[in-house]
Amino acid sequence: MDALEEPAVRNTTESAVEQAIESTSPAIEKDTVETRGEIADAPAPEEAATNTATEPAEVLVNEDKKEKNGKKSSVVSDASVLPPSSDSAAILKQVEFYFSDQNLPKDKFLWTTASANDGWVPISTIASFSRMRRFQPLEAIVDALCKSKELLEVSEDRAKVRRRIPLKQPAPEEKATAFMSTVYVKGFGEETSTSQFDIENFFEGFGFGVRQVRLRRDADKKFKGSVFVEFSNVDEAEKFIAYEPKPMWKDSELEILSKKAYVDKKATEGKTGSSKDNKRPFDAFREMNSKKRKAEDDDVDEEDKPEKKSGRGGRGGRGGRRGRGKRGRGRR
Repeated sequence: MDALEEPAVRNTTESAVEQAIESTSPAIEKDTVETRGEIADAPAPEEAATNTATEPAEVLVNEDKKEKNGKKSSVVSDASVLPPSSDSAAILKQVEFYFSDQNLPKDKFLWTTASANDGWVPISTIASFSRMRRFQPLEAIVDALCKSKELLEVSEDRAKVRRRIPLKQPAPEEKATAFMSTVYVKGFGEETSTSQFDIENFFEGFGFGVRQVRLRRDADKKFKGSVFVEFSNVDEAEKFIAYEPKPMWKDSELEILSKKAYVDKKATEGKTGSSKDNKRPFDAFREMNSKKRKAEDDDVDEEDKPEKKSGRGGRGGRGGRRGRGKRGRGRR
C-alpha cells in the first residue's frame, strides 16, 4: 500500500541499517510506498474512509485520484489502465502478495481487518482493491484463491480468505537479510499511468526472484524516479547489481546500488533525514510490542499500588450499627 519515503539515515552503519530495514515496507504499490503491490491500492471509494492506512505515512490515496484533505494525489500510476482479466495465476499472485510476510504487517487496513476477524478478510473486500478490480467475475477470484498451495485458505462458504501459515515477527537476522537483498535503482524519469506496472515487469524480465518493487515517493506522494527492489535472497540481488550489460531504462543507464551502499552514501552526504518529514510507517509488530509493553507496565503499576482497605470492613461496621439498633429495639 504506499509511497516510500527516503529512509532517515543515521551516522553509524549499524543504526542506519536498522532504520533502513524498518523503513522497508511491502511493495508493489499502494499509496505511499506502494504496499499492496499496487498503486494506492485502496478499497472501493466507499471504503476509503475506513482504510486509513496502509503503511508508511498512513495516508491512503485511492486510485480514483480523489482529493485528500483538499489536495489531489500526486500518484500517477493508475490500475484502471490494466485490461480486464480472469487469469487465476495473476489473481493468486496478487492476493498472496497482500497476505505475504513482506506486506501484511505493513498494511494497516488489511492487518486490522484480519485481526478483528480471526485472520479472515471478505473476498469481496479484496476484490475492491484498485489492483484487483480488473479481475472479473468475483467467482474467478474465489476459484483462484482456492488454488493456493500453502499460504492461503478459503472459508467453507467461499466468502472469506486468510493466511494458513501463522505470521511471525522476523528475527533480527531475517530483517538484515531482507535489507541486504534490497537494491536501490534510480533513473525511471517522470511517472506515467503505467509506470508502476512497467517497472515491475522490467525487473521480472531479468529472471531473478523479485519479492517486491517499491516506487519511492516524497511527502507529497510524487514519484522520485527511483525504486527499492527486494530480491528473494542476497545472491539474486548481487547478480542483478553485477548484471552485464548494465540495465537500461528507455535508452538511459540506471544508477544501481545495494541498499546498504545507498544508506552509507546518504550518511556520508550528511542526509540524516528529519523526524518531522519522515513519518514512521505502520508496523503491526511494533504496534503489538508496544501494546504488550504497556500492558506489562500497567500490571507492574497495579502491583506497586498500596493495598486498599477492604470495603467489606466498612460494610461490617454498618452491620455493627444495625446490630446496635437491634439491641436497642430489644431493650425497648
